Amino acid sequence: MPLLVSPECSASTPATSGPARPSRSTQTASLPAESAAKTFILVHYSRLVAAGAVDPTSRVRLDDGNRYIGTGVLRFLADGLAPTLDDLAWLMIIVSDNTATAMLMQSIGGAADVNAAMRQLGYPTAQLNESITFEGALAGEPFSTSSPRDLAEVYTQLDAGSRAILFRQQHLIGLPRRLPHVAHAVDAGITMPVHVYNKTGNGAGTFIDSGLFETDEGSWIVAAMATEQTDFASRPDDIAPTVFGEIGQMLYNAWGGN
Repeated sequence: MPLLVSPECSASTPATSGPARPSRSTQTASLPAESAAKTFILVHYSRLVAAGAVDPTSRVRLDDGNRYIGTGVLRFLADGLAPTLDDLAWLMIIVSDNTATAMLMQSIGGAADVNAAMRQLGYPTAQLNESITFEGALAGEPFSTSSPRDLAEVYTQLDAGSRAILFRQQHLIGLPRRLPHVAHAVDAGITMPVHVYNKTGNGAGTFIDSGLFETDEGSWIVAAMATEQTDFASRPDDIAPTVFGEIGQMLYNAWGGN
């Protein structure tokens, strides 16, 4: 199982000074990123909102023309529902909703616009597949690709809104699986030892996880990408999620002040 882990986060910094800035690395191989690349879309959307180019309260109507198979809940709901763009961004990340992703993209531009934004930010390998089709996806064509380095670098672009959304991401079987992180603990006034802002992805023989991790003592960003897995579903006890959990714990032990 080939595994590439971005080493860009080999130094932590005090949380008060922001996340550790990824340094240049040799990990430039472009690999399938799948739904981990929804962070690219989130960053592009957040930048458009900040620039006043889109209204986050504008609504998009759900109908049969924008239902997509795969993860998420919107495709099962009745026609006529009209979520805001912010609603769609939340669903795109916290439950990796494919229909919400498509509806958001209809309002902020297509894959080419996201890809241009990533290149402008200096992440040339962080790209959505502009020609993906249903048939191609079934045949194993990736939704997106990136190098581990660029996938990690994107997390240096998070604004407060993006952080709030990623903090609630619910697929925690990879890097955070062994960490003392429970997002909804904050709702009960409980402060957990580590805050996690991550997004996973998986496809045919692939598992990807990337994110920003913060404690009172330090912060770090990491991206891990596995290919050629024999387990398609990326269940919690499969090889890649298990190894990623060990990586996440080692980094937390080394840099989290544990």
